[in-house]
Amino acid sequence: MADDNETERTAAGGAGSRSKASREGGESAGQAVSDLKSVGIDTDRMTEAAGEQVSELQRLVIEEVRARPLRALAWAAAAGVVFGFWAAK
Repeated sequence: MADDNETERTAAGGAGSRSKASREGGESAGQAVSDLKSVGIDTDRMTEAAGEQVSELQRLVIEEVRARPLRALAWAAAAGVVFGFWAAK
């Protein structure tokens, strides 16, 4: 019974510390954005550029998979084996 109460307190404390860390992370991100804007860097444009690059990368991956499906399947299987062994440790 004491172990159950201790587990509940630990879980509650862990959740509280995570929300505090989350708040601190949000404050740090806000500070970083304001610092970048103060030196003349447009964070909105950076976000747009990152989105465009992700879209381009996604398009390239789709084209490669369509052009060489067996190679893509082999890479996926190899990655699955590696992650499977890694997770089993």
